[in-house]
Amino acid sequence: MADCLAVYDSGNFAIKISRHFERMGYVFEVISLPCKISTTGCGYCLKFPEEYKDMVLCESRKLNIRIRELYRVIKGNLKNTYEKIPLV
Repeated sequence: MADCLAVYDSGNFAIKISRHFERMGYVFEVISLPCKISTTGCGYCLKFPEEYKDMVLCESRKLNIRIRELYRVIKGNLKNTYEKIPLV
């Protein structure tokens, strides 16, 4: 299964939600937003396995931390590509 990237309005939100998941027993990475999907310059996002997508969406809503965009990481030989996942 692929990884996903949740893009928040700021790096602080990505760190806050990451800490929330750590308290729940899940360890997800906060990484620099890839240039290919960055629309506002530098930023950070939460990287997590796709199987946790619904939980990330639900917990983000519960904490009132808006996910701006959600992407599926498609691994390539040399470069990854990113497929936007609609937020429902």
